[in-house]
Parts: sequence; C-alpha cells; structure tokens
Amino acid sequence: MGKLYELGWIAILACNEFFDQKYPLFGFGEYLAVKRMSFPTRILLTGAAGIVGTSLRPLLREKFSDVVVSDIAPVKNLAENETFVECDLSDLSAVSKAMEGVEAIAHFGSKVGANFDYDLSVSANVVGTRNVFEAARQAGIRRIAFASTHHVVGFTPRGESVDHRAPLRPNTEYAVSKVYGEALAAYYADNFAMDTLSIRIGYVGNDLSKERRLRTWISPRDLMQLVEIGFSYPNLGHEIVYGISDTPEPRFFDNSNAYRLGYRPLDRSIDHVADESVLEESPDLDSIEEGVVGGGFASAGFEGDPKRVLEKK
Repeated sequence: MGKLYELGWIAILACNEFFDQKYPLFGFGEYLAVKRMSFPTRILLTGAAGIVGTSLRPLLREKFSDVVVSDIAPVKNLAENETFVECDLSDLSAVSKAMEGVEAIAHFGSKVGANFDYDLSVSANVVGTRNVFEAARQAGIRRIAFASTHHVVGFTPRGESVDHRAPLRPNTEYAVSKVYGEALAAYYADNFAMDTLSIRIGYVGNDLSKERRLRTWISPRDLMQLVEIGFSYPNLGHEIVYGISDTPEPRFFDNSNAYRLGYRPLDRSIDHVADESVLEESPDLDSIEEGVVGGGFASAGFEGDPKRVLEKK
C-alpha cells in the first residue's frame, strides 16, 4: 500500500510538471478544475447590436444552442438559434423578460464614449447594469460575464504592467460607471453567491494603425474565451481579468489572473498590422494621451496637471 501511495504521488507530480511546462501559470489542479466546467445551453447577450456584441454573436451561436440577443436597437441577420428581445436596460421589467429561461448572461450593453457625462452614462451603465444583476438574482441566474473596460485604470502611467489589483484610476465618466459595474459584480458574488467575471476590455476592431492599440487589442475569439471562463469556471466568485490578446512588449497589462483561470490567447496583435511602421512608433510619454494607458479617452476633456498624473505610480 505504501508503494502504491508513493507511485500515486509520483504520477501527480509528473502531471504537475508537465502542465507547468506546457501551460505556464496553469497547473494540473487548474486543469482538473477546468475539465469539470459545465456550460450553459441558453444564454443572454446584452448590447448585441454594438461593435463588441456584433463581433461575439457568431462565436456565441456556434458554442451555445440557444442565444437570446437584446439591445435597444434592432439586431439584424438573426441565426436560427438566435432570438431577439428588444430591451431598454433602464427598465427592470424588460430586463427580467429578456432573461426568461436563461442560464448565463454576457452583459455587454452600455454607452461607450470619452465625452459621455454622468447623465448620459447613468441610464445604461449604472441603472442598467444594476438591473441586469438584480434581475439575474431574482431569476436564479448565477453566472454573469460583465464587460468592463481597461479605462478603469486609464490614468495609470505607462511603465510597469498593470494587474487586476492595481488602484482604480478611471479616466472618464464612462470609466467611472464601469467601476460601479465591477463593484456590483463583486457585491453580487459575495452577497448572493453568484459567479461573476469583470472583463476589462481593450480595443476591439481591425484598425491597428496606432501604437497604443497594439497593446490593448483583443480578437473576438480571445474575448469569447474569457466569456466562457465567466460562464463555467468552478466556484469563480468574482474575478477581474483584462480583455487583451497576445500583445508586444512592453505590455500595458499583467494578465496573469486570466491565465490562472485558464485563458490562453490565440491571437497576436502584431499579426494583424497592415503598416509595419506602427511598430517603430515612439509615444510621447510626457503627454496625457500617450503617457497613460487610457490614451485618447484620458486626454478628452482633461483639465488637470499632466505632471501630477504622470508622476504618480
């Protein structure tokens, strides 16, 4: 019996060594946890008519048998397994109706913009997000992948990689509303035993003509990976990850928490560059727009002291 016990531990250690080498930051224990994942069948995507929602729809309908897509605007070209429900997120009863029969939610509905003031952000991003979490709780839905933004740390100076534990430094009213969303996700995870994932999304799109976008870009299939983790990772609680693909050095973000949860980006931003001269760009780190991770969102309407912001690490 003693020999068998010893051989068993040798086998476990060998598996650990294999997974540590093949999947850095993703050991055998995490592998077993991921293997125990269970996926929902009917899911809800809010903000389905937006840029990010539109990019995710083909992947969601391929993965899940029944996809409810909602937005305040019409969603076109529905697939056979997609159902459109028009929904104003500021209306709790409408949000509840959109969730009928749903097992998990990808909450991507919001107003996105550098110049949105509080009044423009509050209905969708504050009231709407609270309605999504509360309606989910009332319906017994335990899983929400929440589309946050890297702009919640947007005034952080470029330099050392920023991880999920970095101090919040939102750079717009929009970013402030996403800080609220992350707080809601944490509250509902702790107070109601829900599993929530806040994804601090970077740049979604095809225009990689700017140096900063190389360091914040995420492909739809890598974002889909993170949504799947939010939907299925065992005992997730509330976690924060960055929604970025494989980006070149020096990196803006330390995404080790996403790797710990099993994330492995499949795409590299530099493989999607049309003009390679962007790889040689040298940002002006003494300016707000190029000196912080939030870029143009940070400089829009900026009235502060650049030196004070840029020198605070």
